[in-house]
Amino acid sequence: MSAQIEPLLAAEADRLRTVPPFAALPADVVAEVAAQATVVFYRHGAIVCHPDIADSAHPLWIVRQGSVRAAPAVAGGGVAVGEEVLPVGAVLPLESVLSARAAVRIYTAREDTFLWRVEGSLLDRLLAEPVFLQWVVRELQASHVRLLEANLVLEQGRQVADQALALPARTIGSGDVAYVSAGARVGEIATLMARRGIGSVVVGSAAAVAGIVTRTDLVDRAMAGGDGAAATAAAVMTAHPAMIEDTASVLDAALEMERQRLRHLLIRGAAGEVVGIVSERDVFRAQQRGIAHIHAPIDEARSVDEIVDIAAHIRDLMTRLFRQGMAVTQFARLVASLNDRLARRLLSLVVGERPGRYCWLSFGSEGREEQGFVTDQDNGIVFLPPVGADVEELRADYLAAARAMNDALHAAGFERCKGNIMAGNPEWCLTLAEWQNRFSSWIHATTPTAILNSTIFFDFRAVGGDAELAERMRDHLHDEVRGNTIFLHMLAKNALEVAVPIGAMNRFKTDGGEHKGTLDLKTQGTRLFVDVARIYALAHGVRVANTEQRLATIGTRINRSIRTIEADIAAFRFVQAQRLRRQLDSLGDGGNANRIDPKLLNDLDQRMLRESLRQAQSLQDRLRMDYQR
Repeated sequence: MSAQIEPLLAAEADRLRTVPPFAALPADVVAEVAAQATVVFYRHGAIVCHPDIADSAHPLWIVRQGSVRAAPAVAGGGVAVGEEVLPVGAVLPLESVLSARAAVRIYTAREDTFLWRVEGSLLDRLLAEPVFLQWVVRELQASHVRLLEANLVLEQGRQVADQALALPARTIGSGDVAYVSAGARVGEIATLMARRGIGSVVVGSAAAVAGIVTRTDLVDRAMAGGDGAAATAAAVMTAHPAMIEDTASVLDAALEMERQRLRHLLIRGAAGEVVGIVSERDVFRAQQRGIAHIHAPIDEARSVDEIVDIAAHIRDLMTRLFRQGMAVTQFARLVASLNDRLARRLLSLVVGERPGRYCWLSFGSEGREEQGFVTDQDNGIVFLPPVGADVEELRADYLAAARAMNDALHAAGFERCKGNIMAGNPEWCLTLAEWQNRFSSWIHATTPTAILNSTIFFDFRAVGGDAELAERMRDHLHDEVRGNTIFLHMLAKNALEVAVPIGAMNRFKTDGGEHKGTLDLKTQGTRLFVDVARIYALAHGVRVANTEQRLATIGTRINRSIRTIEADIAAFRFVQAQRLRRQLDSLGDGGNANRIDPKLLNDLDQRMLRESLRQAQSLQDRLRMDYQR
């Protein structure tokens, strides 16, 4: 090597070491890349990579000087929202580094730019380095989520909501919450609202909320009640106001407001204290489109047959949305919202008014708002008999109505539960006291059956009727679990019996027998995350049932880093997306809705699935450390 070339290559190697994946590589590997990589110049606006421009070498590019614009491509040559600027050191196109397929984004020089081009045996050499490979996979997990969210461009007229729905609700709400005492007079509250330009005040403190008073309360309860300005906050407030976790999205807030007919939601922090408030107006401003136009036909249905027809159209809509790239988190919440809406309308048509108070409950994946394309019914009823009522007579009435409801849901496409976990079964049509006693018996029995029941029934949600009954069930559940280390250890033992299906040499551990060569994306995939999230949620009094929200909330409470929490959620989303894709395919091929042959996945998805399952292993390792020592 000439004396002139050597310092130039050393300088190139020094440049490369400023790029994250190369900083940790052996010096000889970096030197090899510096010597063999080609430096290519692109003028401002020139295309570096494009999905429609084939490059048989499938090179890897590294921004050496300048910057590159990355934009999702859409049909017709347009460009979707969600552009990214890739600075010096960025590696592209990440989505095709590990597989021989074209880039899915359009990469153009944002200014006059120099890039290193790595291809062929040199690229193979890099991918053989574990540090480099692990970095690529980690970056892919993060970019995969960004790409899904950025590519929510749906066909004209079929968009359900825009990207703003994915924003955290706390970013559109107010962190400046006004507090008043229970004895504050309505006149004082009205003056405070007018002076600060707000539509509500919280009664109590951030750590101890007694209620909320809104402008509507001032009119409907204070003025209409005759007490006027002299009435106290305690007299006109709404007690136990609805709250959402500070990890919830704008879509979460919109759906919760719509479900409970609310105009305000308090935002709860990790320690349970109020950290903000979001209003209906906040949500409206954040949305370019609402979801009311989808709900209207359901609400106006006059018969079960109409609901059956609407349910079929909704399944078509959801198939279209998923095929067009809707992010799995938004997809799952929307499915749950529409299914809840269908169920509530059926309750109105089939069950109607009944003596006493009751609530229709959903359990399992329905309770977690994680339903997919293939799902069955997991439901029950909790009722509160009027004083002096004949409980068994009332139960018989509810059971007759519940069986009619189960029939209607079946007609609408919700298969009957093979385990008969349905409200029409007397086992799951119980009074509030009976449900509380049932929960207590499972928690204190710690038998295999009790543990199994807890994994199904402790993920529950109110769908229709009196939601307060469900919350009283949840209060009882958390009171019973709090401090019960024996029960939590039993739950952990049960969860850890399901091994992550990754074996020696980083290979998938598939099943044998009739399922030879396949793995179950439910039992050996999503369940790995669901079980761990449930255990920590119960241990820390987290009231949400949704797995993604649980992971976000409990992550901070068990001191996982922000990046690790993000990885937990991204991994769960990826496995869930693969499972949904398999469910959708199974409707056409008639195969098992949860089982896949991982060898049939493309190389990139195989690597992503491996890393996602390894993230589940990280969660299991933490669970083992906390509960199996």
